[in-house]
Amino acid sequence: MPTFEKGQTFLLTKSEKLLKRTKPKYFISLSDADSEDDIVVCFVMNTEHDFRNLSINCNKRVQKFILSPNIFSFLDRPTAIDLALPQGFTLSELLDNNQIRLFEIADDVLCRQIKNCIDWNFIAPKFQRLIKDCF
Repeated sequence: MPTFEKGQTFLLTKSEKLLKRTKPKYFISLSDADSEDDIVVCFVMNTEHDFRNLSINCNKRVQKFILSPNIFSFLDRPTAIDLALPQGFTLSELLDNNQIRLFEIADDVLCRQIKNCIDWNFIAPKFQRLIKDCF
């Protein structure tokens, strides 16, 4: 079993350090990692988005996957996963510095729905391979 599993949700408490942002951010991983130098491909979950023209689940045209409220225990309102901007972290960046707070792991069905919503033209080839190898 991988040390860090596909579908793992987490809060990056020091996102300003890694992503030049000031607020902590929620993420979901779409790749596995076993060793310190393995890359974990993650997508940010944005709770501050205007969802008027978007539906729950896949919105491929705008590269957003909308999660319904309460799909995870830490989300109480609709949340957008931004599929156009994947982030790559090494496992050691995430775990060694105590910068993340782990939450639940998304089930395989949800992970596949998110993966199937991705427009691969926006994703670097290395990230594509890491994601596809986990499915």
